Amino acid sequence: MNITNFRLHHIGVAVADIARAADELRENGFLCGEKIFDPLQRVNVCFAEKPDEIPLELVEPAGEDSPVSELLKNSGGESEASFVCYAVPDVEAAIRDLRAQSWLLVKAPVPAVACGNAKVAFLFSKDAGLIELLEQKNA
Repeated sequence: MNITNFRLHHIGVAVADIARAADELRENGFLCGEKIFDPLQRVNVCFAEKPDEIPLELVEPAGEDSPVSELLKNSGGESEASFVCYAVPDVEAAIRDLRAQSWLLVKAPVPAVACGNAKVAFLFSKDAGLIELLEQKNA
């Protein structure tokens, strides 16, 4: 299994303020869901969708210890696309396969509140950047 077999699910965007980002996206035709707190990842998230477009996940730090705080600090506080999320049928198998290809496991699988407690994990490649894997049995 490799990325070419994964299904694109959404793009994660680190933002300093979900409300401001969601307002701007709404002005541009996006429908934005509710802000959801994820205590395991120490973030607030909100999904923004527009017909025929790839969904966006706005990710706001929920405190100074949030991993997103560091991303925003490195970007000068500016919002930025941070990761691509792929749906996979078995997150553990996908991790094993990607690690065999030299991807680094950044965050081991944890339940994601905003995705019905489905397991998510983050991996990094120096050539391809950060990705999120979302376990969806029908992926």
